[in-house]
Amino acid sequence: MRILVAMKSWLSFVSFLIACLEIYYRRFSRFYFLMVFMFVVTLSLATRISAETTLEIQSTIPLASEDLKGLRSFVTDVESLTGGDLKFKILPVGKVVSVGDTLKAVDEGVIDGAFGRTHFWSYKHPAAMLFGSPISGAGVGIDNIAFFSWFYNGGGNKLYQRLWEEMNLNIKGFIMLASGPETLGWFQNPIASVKDFKETKFRTPSGIVGQTYKSMGIKSVSMRAGDIMRELEKGRIDSVFWCCPKSDLNFGIQRLLKHYYLQGSHHAIMNS
Repeated sequence: MRILVAMKSWLSFVSFLIACLEIYYRRFSRFYFLMVFMFVVTLSLATRISAETTLEIQSTIPLASEDLKGLRSFVTDVESLTGGDLKFKILPVGKVVSVGDTLKAVDEGVIDGAFGRTHFWSYKHPAAMLFGSPISGAGVGIDNIAFFSWFYNGGGNKLYQRLWEEMNLNIKGFIMLASGPETLGWFQNPIASVKDFKETKFRTPSGIVGQTYKSMGIKSVSMRAGDIMRELEKGRIDSVFWCCPKSDLNFGIQRLLKHYYLQGSHHAIMNS
């Protein structure tokens, strides 16, 4: 309805301009007519350009990750549906603020939005893990399809908005895509037993996942994505969990670690 009203208003404006131009053409020379015409065209373009809004979205995931395909698809759809009036500029990790300051930056309006996985901030609120990557399907064995059923029809979305409120953030979140399950990870040496696993220095996400591994006696080391390759090369960790086969290959972990194990029980679902 709003689109139809806008179209009618625009057509009326164009008709008015044409009538004015006819009067100018009759009273003035062709030169002045062209001058007025150029002014009207410039004014029209300026009005159109000023109506466009560009939102800056900073990613907390490397742009080479497969997850960014989902974000770019979303951007393309929204820009198409709005006729180009709403555009997005995707910023790489750390372009404006660090990963740790991303939510605060959105809350304060430093950036317009952020893209990432909610469990990145589980150290700020333990419930963040429930929406980003619930442990073993949140304990009830649900897959990503069942998760969306719960999220949109079982009250999950309401709890998701409550999460931001309890973190005192003026943020509205929505889940864009889901994948899963994820892998166990990459290792320097073969893992034939729990004893072998306990001898590794294993990179895990922060929050409940890291705590779960530590409770098993695993030397869990929490670090951000941007530090993984550097810490591997320095030998401070010798095994890594990141994501999934395709994303891991883009990340380049296979250059340093050769033993890859499926499947992990810590992320049965992964949401972005």
